[in-house]
Amino acid sequence: MHVANDARGRLYEIAEEQGVRVVSFPLPECRSVAMPAGAGAVVGIDNSAPMTGAEEAVCLGHELGHCATGSFYARCTPFETRERCERRADVWSIRTLLPPETLRRLLREGRDESEIAEMLGVTEEYVVKAYYYYRDACGETF
Repeated sequence: MHVANDARGRLYEIAEEQGVRVVSFPLPECRSVAMPAGAGAVVGIDNSAPMTGAEEAVCLGHELGHCATGSFYARCTPFETRERCERRADVWSIRTLLPPETLRRLLREGRDESEIAEMLGVTEEYVVKAYYYYRDACGETF
């Protein structure tokens, strides 16, 4: 069974629906960033080095997670708060791009992380991160 899913395209639609402006400019240190801007937010995606569609989807998903959850922070924000903000962004992204039922179905079909990543338009590392999130934080059994 082939899963047709253009993660990157879906994320750009979500950004538009939520009024989040996505811009490309050099961000070689962090690859992506999200910031509140007026009543909305802006996401910056690095254009200083080539990025695959899957890498862009993972970056955009994470940054939209910051926007959707309001989990923004500044350089002077305490480490513990930063970590909570990062976790909220990751959780939003994982739940949006790779819901547990989708991951469960693909794993039960015998798919490995590279197949799942290719099918869903994300990176292999992202699939592994989602697996451990659902297993450890949610008690999901696959």
